Amino acid sequence: MTVLPIYYVNAFSSQPFSGNPAAVVLLEEWLPDDTLITLANEINLPETAFLVGDHIRWFTPKIEVPLCGHATLATAFVLKTIKQSPDDLFKFQSLSGELTVSSQGSLFTLNFPAIPATLNNNIKSVLEEKLALQIDEIWQAHDRYVCFLSDPETVINYQPDFSQIAQLPLPGVIITAKGHSPFDFISRFFAPVKGVNEDPVTGTSHCVLAPIWGNKLNKKQLQARQVSKRGGNIDCALKNNRVLLTGEAVLFLTGEITF
Repeated sequence: MTVLPIYYVNAFSSQPFSGNPAAVVLLEEWLPDDTLITLANEINLPETAFLVGDHIRWFTPKIEVPLCGHATLATAFVLKTIKQSPDDLFKFQSLSGELTVSSQGSLFTLNFPAIPATLNNNIKSVLEEKLALQIDEIWQAHDRYVCFLSDPETVINYQPDFSQIAQLPLPGVIITAKGHSPFDFISRFFAPVKGVNEDPVTGTSHCVLAPIWGNKLNKKQLQARQVSKRGGNIDCALKNNRVLLTGEAVLFLTGEITF
């Protein structure tokens, strides 16, 4: 019988029942990939992070992903607050290269690569039909569309049709608009093909959004809120080709996996 420790952490929030839930599973050695996918599917949270030493991998209930913000923050939170690590800087090796997370009090700052995106209004009519939205502008990153809307209330109240979103050429869709004070911008993210209909708070999306909004607003520091049902706040800072994402986390439960 195999017994593994598991930690359920709500990232990008200081309150229970909000933010983005992630599972963190600490391993002594890597299990087969199909076992990791099976475990992530059984856990059934937006992301499960597996850690061996300083090597981190992330899985949705369906697939492995190359980069995940909230589960990385959750992992650093577990190491710092549960495992009582004396370190204030955590370095992780990943499919996206070396990632660092620094801690200061209750705050954790992810140092992530900025994800490039290009303006692509050629697909505007397709997205407007599939999303049933009026879109001002569309940007395209490698795995997601970024749809800029004129009214923040439309972002907040939008009712997605996931079957339509799943038919798009890229697996992910962000909808975003300028925010009400104190937030510079708000967003939501949908990725049903990846096994996450709506991700509550998405670090990687802000690696796309922060550079675009920073250019639009002529700001290097931005306050963002993802306005999913659970909701969460991310402080974004632009530094060279990196995006610094700062947020809090709270432990929901601890347990053991046995199989």
